[in-house]
Amino acid sequence: MISQQQNDVITGPEEFQHFGRCLRIYPTLKTARAGRFPTQAVVVTSAARRIISLSKEGEKLQSVLIMGSNADPTAHPDFTEISLNIRELLKKHYNKVKLHLISDKPVFSDARARHAVCYFDFPTLRFEAGSSKVFSALSGENKAAFDTRIKDLKHQEGDKLVIAANLVRGDVDNSTDKEIKAWIKLLEEIKPTAIQLTSTASKELGTKAVTKTRMTQIVEMLTEQLGLTPEILGA
Repeated sequence: MISQQQNDVITGPEEFQHFGRCLRIYPTLKTARAGRFPTQAVVVTSAARRIISLSKEGEKLQSVLIMGSNADPTAHPDFTEISLNIRELLKKHYNKVKLHLISDKPVFSDARARHAVCYFDFPTLRFEAGSSKVFSALSGENKAAFDTRIKDLKHQEGDKLVIAANLVRGDVDNSTDKEIKAWIKLLEEIKPTAIQLTSTASKELGTKAVTKTRMTQIVEMLTEQLGLTPEILGA
């Protein structure tokens, strides 16, 4: 069972979306025991074996991604230690490779978890609503979670924070003028260093992608208000 976890917790190297040739690491991979994630030892050992082996073989890498599978990677109780260990592995064996965090529902139960984000070259945290109503409709989380998310993002340590947002219209709409203006106001307080935008429909939520014209308008609003030109990523 542990051997299988070690094989599943890390994939690649392979070409992946916008990250080039990369490894993907899944600390919250589903295990045979409900509510349990692979241990820190399993995650770090799996990463170490693959990274060291690739380094010895002279394999080229551009990125290492820590991602969610079954749950957000930050939900792992040893997220801090896992992040630090992988950072150190890359420093030793691939010091030019960028370490990314992709977090859709960040869980920062203590200051140490928030601090762990500093270990990443590009921590990308999802936040795409200006109101608790739209936030809840998109994520299934409640107003308390919305307030906590804003608080955690405002107190994010370091000067690296990428905000990712999926803009949609339909039964749930986070692309209206009212919602975008409220979202921008929150982003002014959060102070991200970069913004990534996508627009992917969801049958489950009854949403559609925004039009190219509307996306252009939103990019202009963000650029004017925040001084940041968002990167638009494909679906």
